[in-house]
Amino acid sequence: MESKSETIRRLYREGKSVSEIAKALGLSYQRVYNTLKRSGLLKPKGWGPSPSGEPDPEAYARFLQGLEIRSVEMTEAHAKLERSPKGKLSFRMGLEAFGPEPREGGFTAGLALNLDFQDEEGPFGFLRLRVRAGYATPLFPDEPLFRTFRERNLIVHLWPYLRLYVDFLTAQMGLPRLVLPAWKV
Repeated sequence: MESKSETIRRLYREGKSVSEIAKALGLSYQRVYNTLKRSGLLKPKGWGPSPSGEPDPEAYARFLQGLEIRSVEMTEAHAKLERSPKGKLSFRMGLEAFGPEPREGGFTAGLALNLDFQDEEGPFGFLRLRVRAGYATPLFPDEPLFRTFRERNLIVHLWPYLRLYVDFLTAQMGLPRLVLPAWKV
């Protein structure tokens, strides 16, 4: 059974405010505030994002220091060839991040990759992949933290998996192997 302090921390990681937690659990605001402050989850005033929308560098460093990748999963793979390709081949790529979604002790986030294959006659097939990582962290990222994490870290964590899957699946589709370039930071 979860203690009151564990429940307070869990609800805060799920995005509830101090007031909402106090009301939901029938506790005083001060009790909830003190529990979160002692656990390091409650940020002191002035630790929020800067006016530019970037998180405080020290807060971001603390977030990364407590972060661990616990799992990587391919959650979707859809490939289709509508006809045999002819002549010179090309592709168009789209990449989109998703998350964060809260989970016990952290969050999940991932990347969705869309590849549309073309030849001299036009589109002939596609490949859709979604890869998700599970992260353990004591802090659930707010919007500025996650935006920076998505741009700096998430893609570096998951791009190698997408490269592997694209290489393998294009070969299995009877196409020339497509090796996506290394992600450059």
